[in-house]
Amino acid sequence: MRQHPPDGLMSLGSAHSVPAVDGAQTGQLLDETAADLALRATQYLRTRFRERVTVGDLSEHLAYSPSHLTRVFTSVVGTSPMDYLAAWRLHEAKHLLITYRLGVAETCHEVGYTSVGTFSRRFLRDVGTPPGSLRRIADRVAERTQPAVSLLVPAAGRIRIRLDIPEKMRRTLGPAPYQWVGTFPRPVPSGLPTSGTLRRHIDEVELPMVPGSPWILATIFPDGANVHEQLAPTNPLVARTRVPEEPVPAPVTLPVRAALPWDPAVLVALAAMVV
Repeated sequence: MRQHPPDGLMSLGSAHSVPAVDGAQTGQLLDETAADLALRATQYLRTRFRERVTVGDLSEHLAYSPSHLTRVFTSVVGTSPMDYLAAWRLHEAKHLLITYRLGVAETCHEVGYTSVGTFSRRFLRDVGTPPGSLRRIADRVAERTQPAVSLLVPAAGRIRIRLDIPEKMRRTLGPAPYQWVGTFPRPVPSGLPTSGTLRRHIDEVELPMVPGSPWILATIFPDGANVHEQLAPTNPLVARTRVPEEPVPAPVTLPVRAALPWDPAVLVALAAMVV
């Protein structure tokens, strides 16, 4: 009997048409072997996030050497297998804190941590707020519409960014979707952005070009997104590209797409920036 991918993962489909992280600017495409490896690896990690999984366990399961697995996985996903696993644990922790109202210690052990201190420090670093504060933030997010907000820092150059949202997606997003755009040190939405902005129904924004943050990431939520979609999205619309090395006069186009099966979780609780 054919098994469906766990955790709502979609099938591989036309994976060969998906740009690799390192080829986001050059048009380099993934071959089906690399995409399939990323899919199977992330499935394995997502279903075993409570366990003490190592790169050796994953490479043995997939029958690849640890070095080859790590190299291909990182080129496709944008982060290493163990960093991906750590991010997925925190993603699951957000769901437990918001949906089931578990305490911090219980949540810590449910997602595979043995030290509450280590869990809390990593949660704060990658989500942007302490785990004990997330439920209070969720309550406030549920009570009000999020206002426009910007997190900006001084910089010599600025860049205009235009979100390219397909018309079919626009119809599902509603008249005023939440559009978060920010610059990050890595091609994964972990930790607060170096600079960023939330706008609604405005497809073009301007951000400072901050040294050490070469990636532009975006996350888009529907107009009527509930608290879970805003703080712990499961199937968000996302976009990712590199910051140009020099300022350019024309806007940088950021194509928006549905999250791929192997995309890292959107860890940063962006709504925490404004509550």
